[in-house]
Amino acid sequence: MKPIAQPILHLLIGLGTINSFIFGIYLLFTQIGKRKANRFLGIFLILLSIRFLRSIHFALYGLDTVFYYIGHGAYFLSLPFLYFYYRASFTDSPVWQKRDWIHLLVILPLFINSFWYMNMAGLIILLVYTLMSHQILLRFSKNIRKASISARSYNIQWYKLLLFILYVNILVYLANLTFRILPFIAGALSYSLVFYLMLFYYNRHLQYARQRKIVRKYTNAKLSEQESTTYKELLFEKITHERLYLDPNMNLKKLANLLSIPYYQLSQLINQKLGKNFSEFINAYRVEEAKRLLCDPEHQDEKIESIGYDAGFSNPSSFYAAFKKETQLTPSAFRKKQKK
Repeated sequence: MKPIAQPILHLLIGLGTINSFIFGIYLLFTQIGKRKANRFLGIFLILLSIRFLRSIHFALYGLDTVFYYIGHGAYFLSLPFLYFYYRASFTDSPVWQKRDWIHLLVILPLFINSFWYMNMAGLIILLVYTLMSHQILLRFSKNIRKASISARSYNIQWYKLLLFILYVNILVYLANLTFRILPFIAGALSYSLVFYLMLFYYNRHLQYARQRKIVRKYTNAKLSEQESTTYKELLFEKITHERLYLDPNMNLKKLANLLSIPYYQLSQLINQKLGKNFSEFINAYRVEEAKRLLCDPEHQDEKIESIGYDAGFSNPSSFYAAFKKETQLTPSAFRKKQKK
């Protein structure tokens, strides 16, 4: 390696590893997200960072027995906290149970007097805890499917990504132990790069959780009777007189902006006070418009699909489905019935 490239490489590795350590400390104290789960993730990152700081020390100064055992000990201890993070995220189990002390036995391979066997033990332990974490996620996904709840509501993509990273790491780890295809320092470099990827997706995960919390806060706030009456009058007047339903791109957010009503309150008004979702509400007006056009002599020769577009539907399939739902007839059957 060139003399100039080596310090840059060490800088990149050092920055990623130290930032991971600092972020782990941040997770111990942050109030954002699920705090109990975040603490376990924080401990996992702190211990893992210590492991790779040991790699940097080795690359710079050579083997040191004390740092060697500190690094491997931190790595072994970090792995149960990965499992604790998934458990705290998806189950209602107590944060720490008496039987959890047994997980500290993962430090036993530290006493194996063989670099290869110690690393192989570390790989096996990593695989075991990754599989245990994956099992928790699969069980949770199965339960929400049984309850007919969308997995998107829980944003489990972050947890899937983390497992994917771990499985790839296991394969690379195994290949390197077997064939020694990568230099020693590559592990620390890959950890630094992967950490920034993790940080990006974890930030997206937190943003999603924060937005969901805000939506829950506002949707749980009930509309007063006076607000309901005022908003209903405004809604019916605006949508009828200005025929807003004819806009095929009309959606809840756009309608809320036109009415100057908060998005979440309009949603609550339509769902709770009118007993419909937005699509059902807007499509009812479009179906009435389609019925009027189908009965109009001036439109007798117009194609059924064109009637649907004229009534505000964006495509024929949604037109047919909404019309059948409202009238129990297809548009063509309705037209024939009116002719008779």
